[in-house]
Amino acid sequence: MAMFVDEALAAFMIKPAELSGLSPALMRVIVFTTDTITKASQEAIRSTAKKLNVAQNRDIAEYMDKVRYQLDGRWHICLPIDDAFAERARQGFELAIDGKRQQAMPLMLDYFHRITDIALKWYFEDPLQLLRLGPILRKVADVGVATTRKATHAMIDNVIPKLNDEQAKVTGEYTLGLFKEGPAHND
Repeated sequence: MAMFVDEALAAFMIKPAELSGLSPALMRVIVFTTDTITKASQEAIRSTAKKLNVAQNRDIAEYMDKVRYQLDGRWHICLPIDDAFAERARQGFELAIDGKRQQAMPLMLDYFHRITDIALKWYFEDPLQLLRLGPILRKVADVGVATTRKATHAMIDNVIPKLNDEQAKVTGEYTLGLFKEGPAHND
């Protein structure tokens, strides 16, 4: 699970920040946020993983297989978004690519905030429900999720509005490149 968190942070925060050429100050915000998320998730993983039984480990492994898929020989993280949300996000990122950053900004902010909540549900909250943790471990896990949520939303509000036209364009191109048609989940 820790490796998965590192992969997700690299794909969704570090790589786009590096590609867009953020200022050193904004890059520090990204690094601080990813460090905070890494520490919070590692604490939650460390506290719970050693207490899991075989059945719980199997349930988590099966769940993680459902939320990742293979396309063109590579594994992808998949998050379920409906067509209307995807279309609204595409519109925002296309506006950014076309140099209309001011018009794109509300759509970009909405996308990043909503995708954060979707990712937290699919990759933290739902798997934690499978584990049926006791009250103490549940509290540790809940604090990790809350810390991750707060840090990510604060980073979005701090960084995204400060993107210049070129950075918004690169962010739009990168994010649209992440959109893939994946397997449909009805659960």
